[in-house]
Amino acid sequence: MDKLLSLLFGIFILYTPAHALAQSDLHDREEVFEFLEKAFESQVSLSEKGRTMAEIDSILDPYFTEAYKSGFIKENVVGQENNFQTYGTDFALYYIPFYAFSEKTRVVQSANIVYVVEFFPANKEGPVGYEDHYVGLQLVREKNGWKVADYWYDQVPQEVIQQAYPEKIKSRDSAISEREKPFLSDIVYGPNFSALKMFLELGVVFRNETRTILFGIL
Repeated sequence: MDKLLSLLFGIFILYTPAHALAQSDLHDREEVFEFLEKAFESQVSLSEKGRTMAEIDSILDPYFTEAYKSGFIKENVVGQENNFQTYGTDFALYYIPFYAFSEKTRVVQSANIVYVVEFFPANKEGPVGYEDHYVGLQLVREKNGWKVADYWYDQVPQEVIQQAYPEKIKSRDSAISEREKPFLSDIVYGPNFSALKMFLELGVVFRNETRTILFGIL
């Protein structure tokens, strides 16, 4: 009897569609990437043929929360009666972003939430142009596995960006600090401010090779 049950279970696993098995855990970034790729494949598969709404729901359910799934269906699924499917578009809401799934794609993990973020440099060519921006996803752990719960296009929370791209934040802050330096930051001021005031009022200037600076003899 035990052997028979084991055989039946094996047959069940073999013939159960991959999309019907929920992802119970995500141990590292590679598993996160694999999960998102399967989630994207489930979305793309809806363009292959017409399906009932129940079939569409079962295909998406292992990868998306109810709210996310509902938003995707509302924005992308069209049809009537028992013949629903998706159609291609240049900018489709709720689809898994076109991540590189490489070192460019950052993963921030905690116990029950995973953030996936990627920076996309500006693109001025082609039919769809855009400025520098971050694209992010939020995954949450539900009782039946991990699900994609939210999508951000250029509205990724700042604290998530700071964790995902600390080097960019450091570089940006350094650049801002340089820009905010006082114009006369390279002058060493002494106690004789009256002399400096006099030179400033007289408009005495000295020029060097790169810029004109106000200068006071203290």
